[in-house]
Amino acid sequence: EADRFEAAKAYFDVGEYLRAHHLLLDTVRSPTQKTRFLQNYALYLAGEKAKEEMDLEMNVTGSSKGANPHLKELYLSLSAAYQQNLLDGFGLYLYAVLGAATTLTFDVTTRFILVESIRRYPWNWSAWMELAAHSPFTSNVLILATSCPWMFQLFQAHVLLDQQQNDAARALLTGLEEHFPQSNYLLAQQALTSYHIRDFDQSQEQFERLAARDPHRMENMDVYSNVLYVKEDKTELSRLAHRALKVEKYRPETCCIIGNYYSIKNKHDRAIIYFHRALKLDPNFLSAWTLIGHEYIEMKNTSAAIEAYRHAVDLNARDYRAWYGLGQAYEILNMFLYSIYYYRKSVAIRPYDARMWCALGGCYEKLNKTDEALACFHRAVNNQDREGIASYHLGRLYAARGQQHEAAKYYQMHLGLRSTPAGGNIRVDTPQALAAILFLANYYKQLGRFSEATIFCNRLLDMQGPEKEEAKALLR
Repeated sequence: EADRFEAAKAYFDVGEYLRAHHLLLDTVRSPTQKTRFLQNYALYLAGEKAKEEMDLEMNVTGSSKGANPHLKELYLSLSAAYQQNLLDGFGLYLYAVLGAATTLTFDVTTRFILVESIRRYPWNWSAWMELAAHSPFTSNVLILATSCPWMFQLFQAHVLLDQQQNDAARALLTGLEEHFPQSNYLLAQQALTSYHIRDFDQSQEQFERLAARDPHRMENMDVYSNVLYVKEDKTELSRLAHRALKVEKYRPETCCIIGNYYSIKNKHDRAIIYFHRALKLDPNFLSAWTLIGHEYIEMKNTSAAIEAYRHAVDLNARDYRAWYGLGQAYEILNMFLYSIYYYRKSVAIRPYDARMWCALGGCYEKLNKTDEALACFHRAVNNQDREGIASYHLGRLYAARGQQHEAAKYYQMHLGLRSTPAGGNIRVDTPQALAAILFLANYYKQLGRFSEATIFCNRLLDMQGPEKEEAKALLR
């Protein structure tokens, strides 16, 4: 039996799943748990391979998606084994996966079986990931904390990161790094956390450390390319693209890195080609769909962008970037009610992200729903509105309502000032800043605080345009 198992395992490792299954099918009268699992898992993967081939053929003809032809047979076989208590931790894991695929739901029974699988063998990370995808935190899941505490903490960190609870995830990961200081997985998760909280400098530093430790790693490197793209670091992004091509040309991560490289050079057609190439290599590679949507937005092709973003949310309903992109696309089309629906989806996933609140507030403002717009912009200010977008809009809306003191407060916030202005700190680099300075000059003049009004007027004298003439009139 040992020789047959090793031969079947060799077939399995090279992807010849049906040969592996057949070798173990009739030759072993009393199979061990290990043999039974390999036999069943090989048949399951053979079915998944056949399903992918059917999907490719059906995509050409426009038919519906294919199905795993061995699913029902395997499920009935494992169900009988489960009733006889013949399944170990791995067998229970496969039974739970088959149960979810057969019923298309993740019910209480399936969850119980998966939890029992992990309890018997806590080091099967695939079982933890299956649990994370369906039912992360329930009372029976929390029992697993005692089975293997550090595995449960890794699971918790993964789920928290997926749910955009980044501070809690970072705290858990930092604690785990004390026990596993050389773990590349933990360093990668920390880099992802920094990316999600928009600390791009730290994320870049962590990805650079990761690349130094494991120079041939491709996993998560597409996110690193996103970091470099946001930072507009063309040189480093070019280096990363060349390195990825040398390491593994036909990886979806490599295609996304190259796509980002072309995008930063404003070659959006070429970028889309590479993002589509990533999807040919892995149809479920989520970020490629989102990036395709971004490229079509840049090209003003909103219908194609909407289609791409919809593919992304179909794959993962927690992808806030795709929901946000849908909101942007419909806003471009002036379909603000649709935009509000999609922006609210993104806000529900990332309630602490000021950009989401600003976008939602902007749509409410365009629909003349001022109270709702004010509420959204206040939420943005309370969640680190770094660009000052929300504070400017609050100042403008309060000024339109005649609430001058509130308007002055938020205009000063937009300019990076405290209640007492200091002329050297005023930023005059945008039309919004000019409008804020002009308002504050008038505001302080009306209060009789002429020295402060003069400070703001003097800053406008250095500019060109109607604001300069208004400042001269105020000084007179």
